[in-house]
Amino acid sequence: MNHTAITEYLNFRQQIDQTVTRLEKIYQPHLHCAKGCDQCCFSFRVFPVEWFAIAGQLNKHFETINKDQPIGELEKCLFLKNHACTIYPHRPIICRTHGLPLLSMNETGTEWELNICELNFTEADDDSFDDDNLIEQDTLNSELFQINKRFIADNPQLNLSEFDLIPLKALV
Repeated sequence: MNHTAITEYLNFRQQIDQTVTRLEKIYQPHLHCAKGCDQCCFSFRVFPVEWFAIAGQLNKHFETINKDQPIGELEKCLFLKNHACTIYPHRPIICRTHGLPLLSMNETGTEWELNICELNFTEADDDSFDDDNLIEQDTLNSELFQINKRFIADNPQLNLSEFDLIPLKALV
């Protein structure tokens, strides 16, 4: 397997971690995320590059994967044990950014929407957020998609498309 895109993904994840650390300092008085808070910890699907990067960090090797493994609606993440993430250092990007203010384009693509955790920012309104201190979710997702696209092109033996998503729980 060609790991160039996985290295690119890990570097991208490190950049995101730096942004998250900066934003956590800014918004610290509002953040209530901590060990024990697991209301956003659901089973979901990730791009193959992210899935294989996490598998590699967990020292798991897969010749085949079940990308069609079903996940139930609002099914709790299988990596959640006693209200704590067992793969926290290796968790997906979506888990790294959740809880912070996220900016994304609405479904019609006509205006930006601010998304904040209902448990955090209970005493903040939209004016509390500066454009320089938000995570542009669409920008992150676009970059992740491009990295995944390169991963798929470099690893045709996986027989996956750039649009495939793999259930995180397939790592178990």
